[in-house]
This record gives sequence, structure tokens and C-alpha cells, in this order.
Amino acid sequence: MAVQVSTNLRSTIAKQRYVTASASQWELSTDEQESFAALQSCWNNLEFDKYYGGTQLSNYRVRRYSDFDYVPTVGELRPHNHLAYYQSKYQNSYAGDQNRHFGDVLPETYENKFFQALVEYDFKQFPVPEKYLNHNWICHIHMIRIVVGSNQTTSVTPEGIHSDGYPFAAVHLMTKKDIAGGESRVYTLDGDQLASLTFEKPLDSLWFEDRFMKHYVTPISNKEEVEAHRDILAISFSLPDSPYITDV
Repeated sequence: MAVQVSTNLRSTIAKQRYVTASASQWELSTDEQESFAALQSCWNNLEFDKYYGGTQLSNYRVRRYSDFDYVPTVGELRPHNHLAYYQSKYQNSYAGDQNRHFGDVLPETYENKFFQALVEYDFKQFPVPEKYLNHNWICHIHMIRIVVGSNQTTSVTPEGIHSDGYPFAAVHLMTKKDIAGGESRVYTLDGDQLASLTFEKPLDSLWFEDRFMKHYVTPISNKEEVEAHRDILAISFSLPDSPYITDV
């Protein structure tokens, strides 16, 4: 399985360090659509994020997180044992300087053919020199759902405008149910806004070189009488002992 977008993302990223794509730009076969639907269902089995403080008790976040070994020339994902997710206060003023433990990404996710193809596709969009393609990269996977209670508004990125420190990062919308808002924005390191995109349909996406810019998502709201949610898959890459380490 090989997923792709109808435009040349790699050349754009090489020029400006970021690019966006809408759901309509993805070219998916019937098999890929079915595999993607199976992947979306994995967000129904995430674990409570105790480090996220919604503005109301009815607002909360569930998630999973794991790191994987990934050799681009091979394409195989090998999960690491459980580990904490750590960011410094410099990178995350809201929840930094602590080891955050989340549920691990499950085999039903990382063995999904669409998921594997998406990881491969995302990596290929970044300007990595050929000499590093047979090295053992780390693929960082964040699965996140924010649930918003009836007639509530809550923060998506309580840490504000920030960088997570990854060399290369991609963010994909999985599902958006009864949610308004949530505009994704990218900025220069000095805080000048470069671009924005409100994820509306599954696979609306953003790719960016995280160490060279900052990002932010505006609050999301639910005007309905039942719970609403927004599901995100974040895929990032780093290479230890190289120019492509993660800034923590």
C-alpha cells in the first residue's frame, strides 16, 4: 500500500519548511479507504490524559504515545518498550519538566497498512540527505482525542505558541465530530504567522520542520447537546547522534 497527495509536497517543504494539504488532495484506492477507516476506529480506544486540564470537567483529552525504530530504506516499524514522554519547560511551559506516561500505541494501530504507508509517505516528504536513509531513525507517534462537552469551548494547545523540538513533524486529522474552530497555525521562531489551516475533513494535514518554527491550534467549541471530539495523529521523526536530534 502506498498513499500519496496529488501535489509535490517535498519541494515546497524544502523551500519554506512547511506545507499543508487538504483531504481532497489525497489519492486513495478502495483498499486504502477501508484501511484508513479501520485506523480511525483506533481513536475509540485511547487512555485518559491526566496532564491535560480542560477548562471544564466535561472537557478532557485521551491519547496514546510510543516511539518506534524506523529505517527508511527498510520501512519497518519496530516499537520501543514503554517510555515516558519528556519535554523541558522551555519547549512546553504548560506540562514540561516532568515524565508524562501515556498508554502505548497498540498493534491494531501500528500494524494497520494505511498507518504504515502514511509513516513512509510522511518521511519521504522531508529533505533528508540520502546518506541518512539507511540509519535507524526514531518515529514518534502521538494519538490524541480532545473531547468537548455540550456548549463548551476548550484549549487544544494549552502551552500556547510553541515548538515540540522535533526535526520533522506531520499532523493529520483523523475525525472531527461536531467541533468548530481548531485553526492550525505555523509561525517563525520570532512569532510571525506564516500560514493557517482549519482541519475540517479527515486527512487535512500539515507537515513542518518543527525545530525551525513554532505552531499553535486555536480553541475548539461544541455547540451541540452531546459530546464532540477532534482526533489527531501526529507523526514525527528524529535521528540520534546526528544533525536531526530532537530539541528537548
